[in-house]
Amino acid sequence: METKKKVLVTGATGFIGQHLAERLIAEGWSVRLLLRNIHKLAPSLQSITDIVVGDLSDEVALATAVKGVDVIFHCAANVKTWDTWDNYYSVNVVGLKNLLTAITQENVSVSRFVHLSTVDVYGFPLVPCGEQVAINRGGFGYGDSKILGETALKEYAEQFGLPYTIIRPANVMGPGSQFVERIGVELKSGLMLKINGGRSNAGFVYVDNLIDYLMWAAIAKNAQGQCYNVRDHYDVSWAQFLNTFREGINGKGLVISLPFFIADIFARICEVFYKLFLPTKEPLLHRLLVRFFGRTCGHSAEKICISSQMVSKVGFDEAMKQSCRWFLEQYANNKNK
Repeated sequence: METKKKVLVTGATGFIGQHLAERLIAEGWSVRLLLRNIHKLAPSLQSITDIVVGDLSDEVALATAVKGVDVIFHCAANVKTWDTWDNYYSVNVVGLKNLLTAITQENVSVSRFVHLSTVDVYGFPLVPCGEQVAINRGGFGYGDSKILGETALKEYAEQFGLPYTIIRPANVMGPGSQFVERIGVELKSGLMLKINGGRSNAGFVYVDNLIDYLMWAAIAKNAQGQCYNVRDHYDVSWAQFLNTFREGINGKGLVISLPFFIADIFARICEVFYKLFLPTKEPLLHRLLVRFFGRTCGHSAEKICISSQMVSKVGFDEAMKQSCRWFLEQYANNKNK
């Protein structure tokens, strides 16, 4: 029987990192977690994992975290939809470089570094992109910082011989998804915006399907040195998603549609207003959100499907069922607080 490898997961208190850690434990892997706050870690993981407390700026914690592990899943990131460039850069670029430096100093025998990136690196184009498309900074902090992070990883890998795989997920849904919770609140009793009637491809990947690909990327020989888009095989528009979600949670919120150019103008006005009068808060609407809902997120995942010979196990209907169930539980808990 093959001995399961010892792995490090960064960002295990986040949505994807927690699901990944739980799957690794369930499949018998020896798991170490690097996290900032142990109190945010799921209780089910606290007693059965090796925990290192620290962040991506803590050299001592990073050195301890990377020692003796075979595989590293780097899930930690600043994924906010609204933040300063400095905050994105310090985590998604400098933090990644700090982690890579610790590896080169403490554990050069890592067999695979699996880096969680994003399809935001394509900058919200009108047409779907494959991995062969050149990525250029689009002016939004999250996507731009992840581009720089990918570049840094490739440079370190070339210099030090680090085996790596980059995974670029589309919109990840499932229990714990931030955007599922955020949209659900508006569909339940608020105001939700569609762009151009919600015709754009939402580009979903269910979290369990994403974990399947992450774990494949950790051990597959043909994944070494590769970059992959990841999304589920079906095509779903934002209109379909919103209608299904609203029905699944018995939502009473109002859904309105605006043309892209009108929404974009309104977003720019909102940004100026918030910067002047509410600089610490995220605007009600901003240009990133307009592109998120008004441009395609349905980028091609053909490469990873061919390389892995895998297909999504969880389809759209089941993904929505699980997402709605989780949201309603969260919604009820929050109302009772």
